Amino acid sequence: MAPTRGVERAPEPPDPERYLRPEEVERALAVARVLDRQWGRMAALITLAYHSGLRVGSILGLRGRDLDLDAATLTVNRTKNGDPITVALSSAALDELKRLPKAGADELVFGNRAGKPFTYMPLWKRIAEEARLPGRVFHELRHGHGYRLAQAGVSQQIIMMSMGHRALSASARYAHANIADKRAVVARVFG
Repeated sequence: MAPTRGVERAPEPPDPERYLRPEEVERALAVARVLDRQWGRMAALITLAYHSGLRVGSILGLRGRDLDLDAATLTVNRTKNGDPITVALSSAALDELKRLPKAGADELVFGNRAGKPFTYMPLWKRIAEEARLPGRVFHELRHGHGYRLAQAGVSQQIIMMSMGHRALSASARYAHANIADKRAVVARVFG
């Protein structure tokens, strides 16, 4: 049992800069394809995290039976919130998953050779360093997903559903606009 279980966490103030931008994700993917010669699943893990908005723990817990590649969906039976969620897969995520060896119904999709969840953090840290993203954490892919949805004009309610949030306030952090977005709006409205 986790030593902090039952201890209420202080609310995290929204940090508008703690997300990975599309060009940063592309750099990380390019580096992952070069560095990940042994495990061979890091590009799929990164793509799935960014395109689905799922938490890494949910992704690492996926088993073969949770994927429906024909319907382009995956199901997490129990998220951090305790709720199930079904995710629509992007074409890029679907392509990455199809490249992986097919996992048996009870096998982890992102498991190691022993069939346990892969310890991805050392590889992620190397990728982040090589991609000129030092100090960036994997969870920022999830935040990048939320930000990209908001940037595309997706409603806060749909962002909430996409990310498995229970309250609108959890997805409110993605509604911020960066200076480039603000500049584009001012230019469009005022010239």
